[in-house]
Amino acid sequence: MAKKKVDAKYAAECRKFLAEVSAQPDVREVSQGVLMKYIEQGTGEVCPRANNVVTVKYRGTLIDGTEFDSNMNDCYPAAFRLKDLIVGWQIVLTQMVAGDKVMVYIPSEMGYGDRREGNIPGGSALIFEIHLEGVM
Repeated sequence: MAKKKVDAKYAAECRKFLAEVSAQPDVREVSQGVLMKYIEQGTGEVCPRANNVVTVKYRGTLIDGTEFDSNMNDCYPAAFRLKDLIVGWQIVLTQMVAGDKVMVYIPSEMGYGDRREGNIPGGSALIFEIHLEGVM
């Protein structure tokens, strides 16, 4: 099976989108191009580390608003070991405490890179709303 190349025009649109988002006054770069904007600040006291399990509610979209994943309507949050998540999530979650709700903008290099992942095209910038409910 031939590997599909990244659409250069789409990848450029993603980079332009991230540059525009980064210019917003309430958005800050956390690390390695990953951007974060607080929606609500929590009252937790512990930031997750690599071996912690985090419980989260989240919604993931592409830059055009297409939703590719969400558990916002599920009864229970999802639980993940932090070190098993994409690098962009690892970067952001280690800056959060329980109760934080953020918008996260992840460049493709900190997400899935040039590979297609399900209905996420290679080279995609990813947008997530993440609510960190707990750290174990």
